[in-house]
Amino acid sequence: MININTLTDFLEQANTQFCVYDLGRKVSEISNTDFVTICSNKKPYPYPIQKQAYFALTFWQVPTKKEHFIWFLKIPLDEKGLLKISAQTSFIQSVIGAMGHDLTAKINKQQQQHLAQNPFIFKPNTEKLAIFNALINTIFVRPPSLFYNTAHSYFSGENTWSAWENIGIQGIADICARLNTDNNQQHLINAIKLLPQQPLQSLALCLESQKDINPPLAKVIAQQARIELENDHPNNAILLLRAISNASDKNIFNALLDEQFKSTLIHNPHWYISIVGRCWHHLEDDSRLNQFFEALATHQSSLFSALFTDLVAIPLLREKVLKQLRLNTRSNALSEAIGHLFSSINNKHIDV
Repeated sequence: MININTLTDFLEQANTQFCVYDLGRKVSEISNTDFVTICSNKKPYPYPIQKQAYFALTFWQVPTKKEHFIWFLKIPLDEKGLLKISAQTSFIQSVIGAMGHDLTAKINKQQQQHLAQNPFIFKPNTEKLAIFNALINTIFVRPPSLFYNTAHSYFSGENTWSAWENIGIQGIADICARLNTDNNQQHLINAIKLLPQQPLQSLALCLESQKDINPPLAKVIAQQARIELENDHPNNAILLLRAISNASDKNIFNALLDEQFKSTLIHNPHWYISIVGRCWHHLEDDSRLNQFFEALATHQSSLFSALFTDLVAIPLLREKVLKQLRLNTRSNALSEAIGHLFSSINNKHIDV
């Protein structure tokens, strides 16, 4: 085990099985096959944030069928977006120093403190942790949290809509992870237009990582986004756009996004940040990507360099983003924003 350099080799040598979820942009599953190639630097990390990979690594020992263990890891990426081997090795050595070679052994308080001080460990925010816990329980066929029944009663309309204080973010995440259970999807369709702002926002945050949103629910959410914008609640409209970014019918999201391009949201910096941070995969279309950059350069030029840098680091979009630099048919605002981008690089090289 001393010469093991990658996380997946380490887990294999420890006789464990594992599953991986990205916890940076959304809560997104990374297949084991992809994660093996990512750890061995055969492909870049798919969801980078500021040259870091944030993910949850869940593992369990096969022969003894011990309980599942979780590492929340923050591993730096190199200039090509590859998971740094040196960081993986450093983390592995730290774990061996604290626990030995049995990754599923019980550890004492001193060992726990040693692991907690590891620079590659991070604590997810409340929403992502709730979403992750809810998804993991469904994957391993475990019951939902104790908050599920309260949340189910609320969204089914059994209580008044003002009685939302006790449902908790974990209960909402459990509902969203079980959209095809207990008629939850239909309950949400009925409830969306009646929810107060706080539960509506929390629900939107939990839905944005879900792929089981059916077209009827997505349509209701999109319509509510329009209503929220008409009622001068731009933050709600943005969160509801994010909520359907993983919906099965992409046309519903794209239609709403196209509408928002023509709305007052083009003046809202959080709208651009949300699209890049949560809806980036919808910018794979060249014309929509150009529309995004044109609006960004025209209405929020101060964000252009940071958001361009973020998008160009995403493997799915890198070539398409760089192609935007070579377009001859672009506005003066976009040309100027690109000029400022290159002047601010300061000896950093972007291969175009």
